[in-house]
Amino acid sequence: MPLSSRRLPLPALLLALATAVAVSLAFTPRAGAIVSANPDDGTPNTNGRVNAVAYRGGTVYIGGSFTTVNGQPRNRLAAFNAATGTLSTWNPGANGDVRALKASPDGTRLYVGGDFTRVAGVPRYRIAALSAHSGNAFGWSPYINDSVKAITTIGNTVYAGGDFISAEGAGRQHLAAFNATSGNLSTTFKPNISNGGTNFATVLSMDVSADGNTLYFAGDFARVNGTFRRNAAAVSSGIATLRAWSPSATADVVGDLDVSASGRTVFVGGRSAGGYAQAYGPTTGGSPVWNVATNGDVEAIVVSSSILYIGGHFTTVAGASRGHLAALSASGGGLQSWNPGANGALGAFGAAITSSRVAFGGEFTVVGGEGHQGVAQFSGSP
Repeated sequence: MPLSSRRLPLPALLLALATAVAVSLAFTPRAGAIVSANPDDGTPNTNGRVNAVAYRGGTVYIGGSFTTVNGQPRNRLAAFNAATGTLSTWNPGANGDVRALKASPDGTRLYVGGDFTRVAGVPRYRIAALSAHSGNAFGWSPYINDSVKAITTIGNTVYAGGDFISAEGAGRQHLAAFNATSGNLSTTFKPNISNGGTNFATVLSMDVSADGNTLYFAGDFARVNGTFRRNAAAVSSGIATLRAWSPSATADVVGDLDVSASGRTVFVGGRSAGGYAQAYGPTTGGSPVWNVATNGDVEAIVVSSSILYIGGHFTTVAGASRGHLAALSASGGGLQSWNPGANGALGAFGAAITSSRVAFGGEFTVVGGEGHQGVAQFSGSP
């Protein structure tokens, strides 16, 4: 008689079933909370790409290359109500693409970076501070000689990263720091970032450690302060001393970087033969804690306590179909069932997260089978 055909006595059968359930529970990870795959209704539509998204309270700010939102003039900057999708009257306008947005710690300002030389009707060279309420420009006006693609803050300091090689007339190789009140350039924070010689280099993303002492950044570079670092690195937030953190598998350009709220994990997404999302420890980097392959670039990542949301140019993640948007377990990289799907050749470029929502910006026109052009938002428990 085949083994599978043998009948067990009832007590033995019950014991076997109980054991199987216990084993199953022990080895099945608890699913983290996750937002709905059905995008919020009423989100505004843009007529061009959204590169950056930022939340401030109940308002969503977007920046990109668009010139209208819901048919209303909005030159590359706009805002809408996160709960209702209603377009705000906030309308500073910029004369060049917006590539980075960051709300100030106190919520009164929105720092804006990009290619522009004029914003809110006044000259501002690739970086500006705008009133989060009126859209008017503050007097804060550092001069940067080329595109700003990343902005973050620590205390009373604003950090900018991008294509530039000078700020306020002083040499600053792709990363600079400014006083958040005066706009004065830091004379002590001046890391040197390069791809060797005169080869193009840039910083595309930044985030800070939980204690505020370390600035993590990523992009397209090979050396920091003369030491090899492959597209992702970390320096002290005060005087840009190079940290030991050196991820080993970041392959080609890193499009985005995010530090967990606990500070125990640094997530990166980028491109290789296709693309990838990876997790690293916060001190030495080294080999990734986990590494998930995609078939196209990962351009945007945001993380909650348990879920890493990714967006980009990919259509598969870990071999499974995912149209430019996906969710992974933050602890192990396991692909989640969340699968709204966005159309378009390039998909998503920017993302932001709150305790109740996740938003992606990009070049799509349909998300989750619904018309959502340029920006889509998902509600729930991220």
